[in-house]
Amino acid sequence: MTTSLEQIRTKVEELGKRYKAASSKKASLSGLLQAKKEELAALKREIEAAGLDPKRLKERRDELQTEVVAAIEDFDRKLTTVEEAFASFDAKK
Repeated sequence: MTTSLEQIRTKVEELGKRYKAASSKKASLSGLLQAKKEELAALKREIEAAGLDPKRLKERRDELQTEVVAAIEDFDRKLTTVEEAFASFDAKK
């Protein structure tokens, strides 16, 4: 198979365009990646400034959720006691 000089030249031009497009896309993605890294670093600093360990956020969330659920259940029990006392009082009227 013999390739003509013109076919080689055309192929080289095509490859050059594809390379330029790929390089442009790479630069764009690199910029986006850098922006996301900076955003992540800012979030990490914000989390640390709040006195939390970024590596333990999920664990801490679970602990706080357990505390909130326990507080709600306790409040429900106390409120039920009050409602029962009111019902008893109203029944004696």
